[in-house]
Amino acid sequence: MTAFLAPPIILAVVLGISGISKLRARGSVSAAFEQLGVPPLLDRGWIKRMFPWGEVVLGLVLLCSPGRTAPIAALVVLALFVSYWALIYRALGFDEPVSCNCFGRANAEPVTHWTLWRNTAFLLLAVLWLAASFRVSVPELVASLSGPDLLWILGIAAASGTLFLSIAPGARRAAEARRAAHESRHPGQEGVAPGPVTASSPHGDVDLPNPENDDYVRRPIPGIVLKDSHGEWVALTRLAATRARLLLLVSPGCGSCTEVIRSARRWRDELSPAVEVHLVTFARQEALESVVDEELWDSVLYDVEHFLDDLMGMRATPSAVLLGADRLLAGGPVRGQEDISAFVKDIKAELEAAPQGPDLRPERS
Repeated sequence: MTAFLAPPIILAVVLGISGISKLRARGSVSAAFEQLGVPPLLDRGWIKRMFPWGEVVLGLVLLCSPGRTAPIAALVVLALFVSYWALIYRALGFDEPVSCNCFGRANAEPVTHWTLWRNTAFLLLAVLWLAASFRVSVPELVASLSGPDLLWILGIAAASGTLFLSIAPGARRAAEARRAAHESRHPGQEGVAPGPVTASSPHGDVDLPNPENDDYVRRPIPGIVLKDSHGEWVALTRLAATRARLLLLVSPGCGSCTEVIRSARRWRDELSPAVEVHLVTFARQEALESVVDEELWDSVLYDVEHFLDDLMGMRATPSAVLLGADRLLAGGPVRGQEDISAFVKDIKAELEAAPQGPDLRPERS
């Protein structure tokens, strides 16, 4: 009977990791609800706020429910995993890849068939425990443990740990592999470190001191070329010659990019005319335009050769970097939705505090 402890413990670990990861990644639940197309009846603000807490509490209830309450908890868990399975199955049929953010930032890569098989395993464990819960509960099983049975507990703990390691994002592993390959080709060369905003604008220099990054060195903008929305190559040095540029590296399948993409239009209006905002992506043009406001399409840049990855250290999405109008890097890269939002707020604050003057430099194409 001790073997029946495996399903509830694994499911409780999964729910706990899922809930805590979502709590640590604010906005991941909203991004998941939007990308997976959760029905409007359930797409409510209070549900999204309580959802991570609900997962954690449900995992604890699953382990603590005694006697006749055990099947009730098991049935609720089964219903939840059936819903997860159905959402993932439907997402595989979408025209563009989406991310489920099942474990917050630890699982932001696009949904694949592997995701469905993983959820199928969880679903089978939930079915198995529901059947067993009519005969026994977790507290009863724990109370009946003998000395040798502790080996079962250790085995279950090891299996749960292996499960957690298995959900580490493939995107992160790929980025680390790319970083290692790049460093082997260019020993001693580092990506640009995060630093203070020092945006040169038509209205003068805007300096934002940052005590944590006093050693930040403004370097020349690398000789990188990207493609614009018309398929023409554009050099960043030429682009920045007319005004400061904020580049927001995003991916249409990245859950944490959703809020950055949604905010891009507002940031463009807030920072204009001193700073122009550009969404940048490694993805296909059709994929990004499917999730981006149409008014931003013309300003999107496409890094088809992954130059930002190799030459500027922008290996993860979302990331942001500020190009100064003096053709020097003015700040960044910074990574993650929260840090990018703070980065933009700092730029806006310094632009508002800067002395205003006429913009004497015409925009060049």
